[in-house]
Amino acid sequence: MKTGNRHSGLLAFLVTLAIILLYSGPALAVDDGARAYWKGRAGTQGVSVQYLSLDLQASDSQQFAPGQYIYPNADAEASIFVANYVRHMTLFNRPSSFSLGISGGSVDVNANTKVPPQLVPPGFLPGVAFSQSASGFADPSAQLVVNLFGTPPLKANFDLLDYEPTWTLDTAVMLGVPIGEYDDDKLVNMGLNRWFGRIAFPFKYHFGAFTPGYRSSLEVTPSVWLFAENDDFMGQKLENDPMWQLEAHLTHDFTPSFFGSLDLLYRGGFQSEVNGVEVGDELDIGNLGFTLSYQVTDNLSIRTGFSSNVFGDDDLDNSIIRLQFVYGWHRDFENIKKLQRGH
Repeated sequence: MKTGNRHSGLLAFLVTLAIILLYSGPALAVDDGARAYWKGRAGTQGVSVQYLSLDLQASDSQQFAPGQYIYPNADAEASIFVANYVRHMTLFNRPSSFSLGISGGSVDVNANTKVPPQLVPPGFLPGVAFSQSASGFADPSAQLVVNLFGTPPLKANFDLLDYEPTWTLDTAVMLGVPIGEYDDDKLVNMGLNRWFGRIAFPFKYHFGAFTPGYRSSLEVTPSVWLFAENDDFMGQKLENDPMWQLEAHLTHDFTPSFFGSLDLLYRGGFQSEVNGVEVGDELDIGNLGFTLSYQVTDNLSIRTGFSSNVFGDDDLDNSIIRLQFVYGWHRDFENIKKLQRGH
């Protein structure tokens, strides 16, 4: 009996480590999330589904970030669903992962009379309040993450058992494909009608024993977003400067199956130009929030979180609520569980 319990506990430990990384963010709307770049054994796969509720009040702000549902002198409410698939692998003899993400939902925007004239949709008069909405699929994305330093290849169970990270550094490259819902006569759309991408360098420092119930980490991810031009923006050409982003998480295990995180997200830059003329202000928004994650079974976890801006432009208010379900598996672990059940 004691041997069986020990084996079951070891399996739970290995599976928990194996499914810990699931790239969790949509292509542009919010952050990646706490522990998004932790490593799992090569061959691990996972899916996640999340719901995001966003409330963004920019009634007195000139900032414009359509992929994040921020519109000058307007209030926006968005309900977004995001699905992701990730597979762990070893690439260039380094722990790596490849993920695909799709998202969709709806967004409603109520604009006041101070919207810049370049952003007033056809059929509406400048200086007149208007409302617009959009629904459907947003632009899908793909991301490749490769570890640079600090993590050995995790190809077998004993690699996981011997894994005691201190600090790690990855590189992540994301590409968004402009095939989402887009109407060239509307200001408000789910798709961006242009290629875009991101380069990030996730840094993590792990402290405490790397055992469920004792793990803690400090995670910092600087990144830059790059955007091609939208050559059919209500009959005009829209261009944007790069968007600079800094994301940070301080995470801690409260129990072997429950962890929490304090979260920070800052976004800046992204000056807009319409037909070569600057429109609105640069993006300047900083959020603080928290994440709570509970491991329901060896394969399934549930996450929830909340964040709101506390620094940056005082005229911009936003809140984000997240509910996420994560399911991960590895063929070897599933076979072991079948053997333990007598199958």
